[in-house]
Amino acid sequence: MSSTGKANAVLAAAIIFLLLSSCAAYLAIKRLQTSGQWVVHTLDVQHALDHFSSTVGRAGRLRAEYLQTGDAALISRQAEVVVEVRNSLADIQKLTADNVNQQVNWKKLAAITEQRLTFADQALQRKRSGIQAPINQEMMAAADASDALIQNMANEEERLLSERQQRQRSSFTVIGAILLTSLFLALVLFLVHHEMITDQVRERLRAETAQRNLSARLLTLQDEERRKFARELHDSVGQHLAAIKMAVSMLEKKLPSDPIVNDCLKLADDAIAETRTISHLLHPPLLDEAGLNSAIQWFVDGFARRSGIQVNLQIQPGVQRFEDSTELVLFRALQESLTNVHRHSGAKQADVSLTTSGDEVVLTVRDHGDGMPAAVLQNLKEERAAGGVGLAGMTERIREIGGRLEVNSSVHGTEISARVPVRSRVAPNGESLPAPVFKG
Repeated sequence: MSSTGKANAVLAAAIIFLLLSSCAAYLAIKRLQTSGQWVVHTLDVQHALDHFSSTVGRAGRLRAEYLQTGDAALISRQAEVVVEVRNSLADIQKLTADNVNQQVNWKKLAAITEQRLTFADQALQRKRSGIQAPINQEMMAAADASDALIQNMANEEERLLSERQQRQRSSFTVIGAILLTSLFLALVLFLVHHEMITDQVRERLRAETAQRNLSARLLTLQDEERRKFARELHDSVGQHLAAIKMAVSMLEKKLPSDPIVNDCLKLADDAIAETRTISHLLHPPLLDEAGLNSAIQWFVDGFARRSGIQVNLQIQPGVQRFEDSTELVLFRALQESLTNVHRHSGAKQADVSLTTSGDEVVLTVRDHGDGMPAAVLQNLKEERAAGGVGLAGMTERIREIGGRLEVNSSVHGTEISARVPVRSRVAPNGESLPAPVFKG
């Protein structure tokens, strides 16, 4: 599996793990909610039992007070409390419907309560009849049995409350463990994914750097080959052509009116001129001897003659000589830019300027043509090869010496600016060498 595939697999694992842990956390939360509901339910049962006990106690106190005072108003109040006792019993039945043991206890409690209420009614009837009604043993035994049942039910609910609270705490602990574990593992997986992506980016940057170094090396070798070919054309082919011209000139003296000899002499002149032009285009000797200013002036003049495009040249006064690499890169940028103007722009006029701005030397070539297609311009900005091999090579040349290439295009034309750091050529005495003024 490729590194990209592994990184995607790790990311997918992290996402799947988060989804699974989210489902597990959801289930745990639901369990926690259920546990909380059962805790609340148990508390409601305890409250109902307490309310029943207090209601039964009020009924007993009202009965005892009536038996002592004979106040008839207490009879109605006692009747209301009895209704409340029965309602409380009904509430307990509903709340304990899920618990078989509590239902058994409730039935006993309901029976004993009805028995106690019956005893209380009998005592009230005797009082209203004027008969003194002493508290009998059966009534006391019923009260004790009722209290014992209520206590047993309360103990059972207390046990259930403890269990349910423990279950609630364990659910909370499980949720916390799930969330912490999932977050930790997801973080680890995301960090692994990030590291893998970072490795891919580093590898890509290393590959791009190696490619750029290779491109720069190839361009340097190309310049060396151009210099070699230019020297060979000038020193070898040029000299042979000059010798041929001399021989034809001597033949012309012997045959002054021979048209063939005259044609040969003209062809020799044309071949010498063409050879010199090709040699200079491959590597202009002015670039080494007189500097960038003179080489630019020579190339612009020749380009204008050959292409028929009017070129306006402006060179900032006082521009000094630059390092050989800087001058060569700027000259190649000029060649490529004007060649593109001639091939693609359809312009009849172009502007060339060479200036210094701060710590940069700027070569600008602007045409007044149709501009670049939007797709080509976008590819160039994204440094894709579809932006043009020539422009890509120009970009690499300029980048190699620490500069940058700026391209702006519209329907009114295209402007290419090469900006490179100023590195002046230093004379043996340590002073910067001025650029000679070209006169031609």
